[in-house]
Amino acid sequence: MFPDRIYAIGDIHGRADLLSVLLGRIEEDREGGAVVFLGDLIDRGPDSRGVLDLVAGHMRENADAHLVLGNHDWFLREFLFGRLSDGDRDLWVEKYGALGALRSYGVSDPAADWRATRRHLLETRPEHAGLLSAARHSLVMGPLCFVHAGLRPDIPLAEQSAKDLMWIKAEFLTHREPFDYLVVHGHTPTESGLAEVYPNRIALDTHAFKSGHLTAAAFEGGRLSHILRTVDGGPSAITIERMSAPA
Repeated sequence: MFPDRIYAIGDIHGRADLLSVLLGRIEEDREGGAVVFLGDLIDRGPDSRGVLDLVAGHMRENADAHLVLGNHDWFLREFLFGRLSDGDRDLWVEKYGALGALRSYGVSDPAADWRATRRHLLETRPEHAGLLSAARHSLVMGPLCFVHAGLRPDIPLAEQSAKDLMWIKAEFLTHREPFDYLVVHGHTPTESGLAEVYPNRIALDTHAFKSGHLTAAAFEGGRLSHILRTVDGGPSAITIERMSAPA
């Protein structure tokens, strides 16, 4: 059995303001349904710590909430557990927005002392390490498979690599044949800026940190029911649009 109603939330990237409003609407609507966070909670946007606080709190209060690990989240998880190589740490800093995420914890210059930065995060928000440690790379509910990036075609889900589940792009996005499941994913921002529905996948990364549109897909009975999307109209002016499922 799987929940009658499921909400999947696309890439958040530090927009705690958008997530707070969206979760509030979902809590009003979900009637006992499940919530799946598709990963990339952090980096890019202004409040990575706030996003992790919201997700950790929601999952603590709702046993039917789940987190799929994104590639950005992976960097923070490995950093917190002391497993991130110097090369991957530098890549995180140079390309993926690490310093902004770490500053959201109140560290003015994270790179000045990496050990002290890590210790500060673990001391002030130990639950974030637990949240990321418990995250999964994929989640199947009935006919739906929730992943961060996608699946490598023609490989069973059980044999998919964690790297592909967090990072894959072209091979997955250009695949037109059915997968074993309808794949619900984020990771690659949609060209339209809207949720995009294909016969074999549903894409929910709508560039929230830049566009102000954080998107959630609602499923009922394993079928797409409708789309919820935040609209950022400025301070204290975030609203929610409800859109019918694309044909």
